[in-house]
Amino acid sequence: MKRFIPLLLITTQVAFGQTDDSTAMMSVPPKSDFRFGLISELALVFASGYGNLPNYRSLLKANQVGSPPGANTFINVGLGGRLNRLKIMAQVGVSTLVSTTASEPGSGLLVSRQLNAAYGGGMIGYDIVNARNRRVYINAGIGGMGYEFSIYRQTAQPVSFPTILQQTPLGSVPSLSLTNTYWDVNVEYCQREKRKRAAQNVLRIGYRRGFRPEPFTSDAFQLTDAPTDRISQFYIQAGYYFSSNYTKLGKR
Repeated sequence: MKRFIPLLLITTQVAFGQTDDSTAMMSVPPKSDFRFGLISELALVFASGYGNLPNYRSLLKANQVGSPPGANTFINVGLGGRLNRLKIMAQVGVSTLVSTTASEPGSGLLVSRQLNAAYGGGMIGYDIVNARNRRVYINAGIGGMGYEFSIYRQTAQPVSFPTILQQTPLGSVPSLSLTNTYWDVNVEYCQREKRKRAAQNVLRIGYRRGFRPEPFTSDAFQLTDAPTDRISQFYIQAGYYFSSNYTKLGKR
């Protein structure tokens, strides 16, 4: 009995210590439920390069110029909004570097240079996975994309700068452009917004393709009988969403 009474007192104190608050602290917090959000996006895009343009590639091959680079890199900026599980985004992307490919070294080295590449468009998406910590969207959209190239022949000919505009190197094309309108489908994985102001990781894998082949154009010439090509591009995009989230329209 002398041992039983102290044991009973200790057990009673432990039992009273198990309050509802301590049990609640161990529970999983509820899933965030922001009805509306404004989103800005900053991302890096790795996309298959202009080597998928068969007619441009044939032009280079016919002149013993090496294959174009296999990939392009773009800086992507986007703005949009989310209402419940539906999301709308507008985005633009600009190539981050100039890429060059050349023929075999020797007399009159022929060089193809990508001067720039850019795209812009919009998409709409729906989250097919709406979990506590993540969302997975299926997105579809349309837009426009363009490439601009220059082809020139390197020579050892000395040229006085004041007369440079009078030089017309054989085999040079100072401007060659291709623009396509495209459709785009992609799968997107992003973190779920947890606060009124949040930064979330986002990863997108997709494919864009021109609606139809378009002819090459030039700012320097009025091209006739120009070949046509259709942009076809796989891409991976990684970056961040910066969002402001609201439980009701106009209320955070």
